[in-house]
Formats: sequence, structure tokens, C-alpha cells
Amino acid sequence: MIELSSPIQYRPISQIANPIAHIPSPFSGKVLPLSAHPNAAIASGMLGIGVCVQMRVPLLLSPCNGKLIQIRKNNCEYILHANNGLKMLLSLEVGNEFAKPEYLKANSFGKTTIKLGEPLCFFDIPLSEAKTMAAIVLLNAQKLGACYYPLKQVSAAKEPIITIARACAL
Repeated sequence: MIELSSPIQYRPISQIANPIAHIPSPFSGKVLPLSAHPNAAIASGMLGIGVCVQMRVPLLLSPCNGKLIQIRKNNCEYILHANNGLKMLLSLEVGNEFAKPEYLKANSFGKTTIKLGEPLCFFDIPLSEAKTMAAIVLLNAQKLGACYYPLKQVSAAKEPIITIARACAL
């Protein structure tokens, strides 16, 4: 039987006891529970724990220093292995009409090493048309302590999207 991950709960950053790690947001926008994601495999928690962001701008920045393992789904899914041991899936839902080369203005094709805050991809989509949903999923979260999303709005590479509240063994 498949065991689904428990959802990450919102808790204001000032109320998280003993935070030991903050994962910087790779996206800017409104933070939502993972269940809000349109992809059922992601929304169900089957792949791991995480959160969604209703993005203001379809720009994806690296949330860590590490390795870029794989790019999939027309430059809309990125699998990263952070130097601290975390494995992450970053997923963008830009809509089929915009997941095309003419809208992709920056990407990380051919890269293997990534740095915190480095652009991974950017889709040039008219703001009036953009209804981009993104997700960050921690793929090896079974060894983590309590995780929370500490903010309801985040700016990419400037604010934490997930806070880990106790030691973990990766």
C-alpha cells in the first residue's frame, strides 16, 4: 500500500519552535497547501511533502546549492539534489498553450551544478494570461522532522518557503 505524506501545515515563522533550517522559496507568490496543485500525483502527497505557490511571475530560481539531476516536462519540472542532502522536485504548471519554446526565455539545459538564487527557467507569459501554479516537493522527506510553511506570501530567493523545526538525518 502506498503511504501518502502528511501535509505541511501553516505556522507563522515567529511561532515555530527551534527552527533549524529554512528552504528559500524558488518562486514568488501566494503559498497554498500542496493539495491545491492541479497535478493529482503532486497534490496527493504521493511524491513527498511540499507546498504550492500561485505565482505572480513564471520565474523559477534555485532554492539551494547543489546538483541539477533532471529537467522534464517541457522545462516545467526540475529535480534537484541539494548539497545538504535534500532532494526536491520543482514543478511549474504554466498551461499547455505556454509550455512551448517560444515562451521559454531562460532555461538550465546542460547545467549540472546550481547555486542558490540562480535562475532555472523563465516563461514570458502575458500577466493577464498567467495562472501559473508551482510546487516544491521534498522527495526524501521521510527523514525530516516537523516541517511548516511560515509565510503566506513569498519572494523568490529572499524568504523561506519551508521551515524544518528539528534535526533530521539525511
